[in-house]
Amino acid sequence: AKKLLADSAYTGQFAVLMSQLDRVVFECPSRPPDQRGFVVEAKRWVVERSFAWMNFFRRIIKDYERTIENSVGFILMANIQMVISSLAADGP
Repeated sequence: AKKLLADSAYTGQFAVLMSQLDRVVFECPSRPPDQRGFVVEAKRWVVERSFAWMNFFRRIIKDYERTIENSVGFILMANIQMVISSLAADGP
């Protein structure tokens, strides 16, 4: 099963739909209900960081593509570029 991390905005109907899938484990990190103010939520930074990194790719943040397949392709290419860049930065 694959784990899907999401923001608290996706806890409604989307979470219900994801719970019906067998191959997906849906996780939405949230702060404890008794805490007030700013609380660092476990794994939320992973989701936020991923969205922030996508802002560096203009082709992704502007909806230029006519099909979903093209959009998915550009997201994959952006992720490949980010991984290669991080590998190059960690180089010998």
